[in-house]
Amino acid sequence: MEDEKPLDLYPKQALAHKRHLLLSDVCPDREKIKKEVLDMVKEKSMLPYYEKYLCPQALGPADESLKAELKKRNDEESAKLDERIADAKENLGDIEVRDALIAKAEFFNRIGDKEAAIQGYKDAYAKTVGVGGKLDNILTLIRIAFFFEDMPMAKEEIDRAKAELQKGGDWERRNKLKVYEGIYLMCARNWKEAAQLFLNVMPTFTAVELVEFKDFVFYAVILSMVALDRPMIREQLIFSPEVLSIIKETQNLEEFLNSYFYCQYKTFNEKFVSIIDTVRADRYLCRHTRYFMRTMRLNAYKQFLTSYRSVTLEAMATEFGVSKPFIDTELASFISSGKLTCKIDKVGGVIESNEADSRSQLYVDIIKQGDLLLNRMQKLSGAIDM
Repeated sequence: MEDEKPLDLYPKQALAHKRHLLLSDVCPDREKIKKEVLDMVKEKSMLPYYEKYLCPQALGPADESLKAELKKRNDEESAKLDERIADAKENLGDIEVRDALIAKAEFFNRIGDKEAAIQGYKDAYAKTVGVGGKLDNILTLIRIAFFFEDMPMAKEEIDRAKAELQKGGDWERRNKLKVYEGIYLMCARNWKEAAQLFLNVMPTFTAVELVEFKDFVFYAVILSMVALDRPMIREQLIFSPEVLSIIKETQNLEEFLNSYFYCQYKTFNEKFVSIIDTVRADRYLCRHTRYFMRTMRLNAYKQFLTSYRSVTLEAMATEFGVSKPFIDTELASFISSGKLTCKIDKVGGVIESNEADSRSQLYVDIIKQGDLLLNRMQKLSGAIDM
């Protein structure tokens, strides 16, 4: 059991997040984070990661004396692990050989040697018999892919894990894989499917080796607000005990969610700024910041306009706590791109909304399909008469 425990610990996703902060333009407490990263490098003897991923971009020029010290430590530990593997192959059975190979793979995983770790886990996989052990191996490879932001590899390993789950696998590993897949889908901007996976697994979340529960809830809230409808948000977020238990730990997230759901648009805009900063600082979400900003504003405008057949620009600007020219420009942008179905009367300063709810749209679609069917039946009847 002790041999398997490190599979849940490495690589340290928090280290990748700190590296992301150091590489960003805005990094609070940069010197403090640098020290924390360097301390972890020294503690875990992370020479490959230090050379390839931290120097010189994140930490500055490499310390040659530190590199020499880490290399000496790693060479000694690697030699001992090679001896263990050789002894297991010569004198012991397949289980011992597998354990020795896993220990070597864990060593490479811990020091941040991506290629060697991947090969090490693949070698250990070949000696693994049980479905549970194989899934642990694949889940570790997925975490390595996320750590190094290798999304093609993550997708490949997720597909492998799904195929392996067809042969069996326990409840906990299935739940973990849902979280892993949700993170991948979030990075691929398939936010609706990712949100549904997150909400499904939230009551039984255990994947703390990949993401802290506080951050997991943040992802679930943000993705759901962007991609899901109000009934789902009400049921899965507003009254969720799991969300309520931890949402306050992310600054302004509770106010942002409630102000959107309860149509308090001025408060929504005020809290939006802080949430955007949090999204921009997240290594998974940062590349989607512009998409999040635009889609979330669009959702708020749609929600507001659904309640009106017409409303003045002045009234809407006041409701959102912004200027009249700003709301005019915003709406014009969304209307011209086909995102909003409304018109602006510039002379009267009035917005005429044609925003239809889903039930009305379904009714229109059914009528159209019925007309199409009747036309086809008439043509068929005419052909038969001839």
